[in-house]
Amino acid sequence: MRTITASALQFTALLLLIISLSCSKPARNASDQNIQQLLDQSEHYIDAYQLDSALILLYDLLPRLEADSLSQQNILAMKQIGDAYDTKGKYDSASHYLYNALRLAEQTGEEKTQIRILCSLGILYFNLRKTDDAISYYEQMFEMAQKQNDTINMVRAVNNMGNTYATLNNDFKKAIPCFENSILWAEKIGFEDAIMTSKTTLVQIYTETGELDKAYKMALEIAERYSDNYYTSFMLANIYLKKGEPARAIGLYKQILEKNTEFDTQEFHIALLDGLFQAYKEKKDYEHALEYYGRSRALSDSLHTVQSDKNIQDLKIAYETEKKEVKIAALEKEKRLMTELGIVGIAVLLLALATFFLLWRWTVQKRRVAEQQKQLAEQQVKQLEQEKQLVATQAVLDGETQERTRLARDLHDGLGSMLTGVKLNLLEMKKGVTLEYSDVERFDKALGLLDRSVNEMRRVAHHLMPDTLSRFGLKSAVSDFCNGLPPVRFAYYGDESRLDTKLEVMIYRSIHELVNNALKYAGADKIMVQIMQEPGRIAFTVQDDGCGFDPSAETRGIGLQNIRTRVMSYNGVINIESRAGEGTEVNVEVGL
Repeated sequence: MRTITASALQFTALLLLIISLSCSKPARNASDQNIQQLLDQSEHYIDAYQLDSALILLYDLLPRLEADSLSQQNILAMKQIGDAYDTKGKYDSASHYLYNALRLAEQTGEEKTQIRILCSLGILYFNLRKTDDAISYYEQMFEMAQKQNDTINMVRAVNNMGNTYATLNNDFKKAIPCFENSILWAEKIGFEDAIMTSKTTLVQIYTETGELDKAYKMALEIAERYSDNYYTSFMLANIYLKKGEPARAIGLYKQILEKNTEFDTQEFHIALLDGLFQAYKEKKDYEHALEYYGRSRALSDSLHTVQSDKNIQDLKIAYETEKKEVKIAALEKEKRLMTELGIVGIAVLLLALATFFLLWRWTVQKRRVAEQQKQLAEQQVKQLEQEKQLVATQAVLDGETQERTRLARDLHDGLGSMLTGVKLNLLEMKKGVTLEYSDVERFDKALGLLDRSVNEMRRVAHHLMPDTLSRFGLKSAVSDFCNGLPPVRFAYYGDESRLDTKLEVMIYRSIHELVNNALKYAGADKIMVQIMQEPGRIAFTVQDDGCGFDPSAETRGIGLQNIRTRVMSYNGVINIESRAGEGTEVNVEVGL
């Protein structure tokens, strides 16, 4: 359910950001009518996602605006180029033009234009998934709009803040008040687009947080106020799935797919397929669940997001530095006279200190070289110790596997055969001896105890080294183990080819230990075991709904430490996510 809601929030986020880009336009200047018409045309291209057409038009227009870089039209042209690059996913180019546009707008003091550029910068950092930067620009946008009593842009800023908290951080406590205030302000001025998108996002948040009655009521209000559409049906389907009514959810999801061949965004199509996967999985119809899971992953793989962080941060630093340099220049102008008087005295002092500095520098450099050599030697020693430890760990694990195999074979072939022979001899003895009824009863009890001993011996031998693991592989061994425990569900995805025997033993032992921990210590009612094998890697997950624990706290048990040691011996990665009262999820990935 988390995947469905997150994708739905991202779809709603797109609606909010499209609305935010449509900020109020300045009045046209009669003398620049043609240029303004071209700017309007380029903005239309951006709204229609005809980004290359918009960029061609704007780059042709820029030379005509270079004569007056502080003109409103030049600033708007640079903003639109930034918006187009942001939509294309070229974030470094987008930040270059948006920061230049903001710098020029600040010089002119035109606050309406600054509001529009701050909105675009907030959207840029939202797309880069940088929550703090996005919120900072939206707050600046809100303060400037509030100063001008611009309710429309106040609503947009609060909407975008709520959307950023909800989509990027899942911080619904901060997001809900933003959308509620947005609805109140938007109702006063009749801003229907903001009302619809805010209520739509609240439905998704209420669904995520389990407030299903609120979500259902608001979804019906949206359908009634703005006419029913496929996205309203999608929200209702999510609510039904959250309520544990997968059949009703499937009906709505499939109805959307049958009536619509194209959707506004590919993310929404993926969310719809994920919803069908979750619903069929909830119904335990795994054939259809795997079908929609495959379709969803195939569509997801076709998406490509380009993120560039370094250039954007450099441009941001350059922009902030330029602002500081302007202030510094003004202060330096006032202090220049006093500075010139102090230059002579400082020059003499510097000359006296230069010799001392050079001597100190030579001493420090010599000491630094010695320290670097020492650190290099210590690193080499540490690396050799780690390699030695890995070799020792692997040897211990190999010895453990061999000993388990030997013990299992001895128990099964040796002790098992002897106990079976004892049973057969006792049965043969019984045929030739006449016993009293009480003796027969004791005799049968002894035979029953012997049968249980044989079964227990076989169970112990199987757990020491399952015969299924060596004969049929990891999937069959783990499946047999999980099927013998009612609370455990097992799923295997990807390639089923055999792995290295030692690696299969390591994975089986780790899963065995994690499942036993969940049953014995966590008190879990449901345990999910998943294995995924792909070219070049194999990963497994053990998830339970038990009491949970703090992974950072020290524990006396050696179970998790053994698992970490096993994974480390294969250069694998283990990640444990758990909280008290919220269950535990252990993810392990090993390269092949």
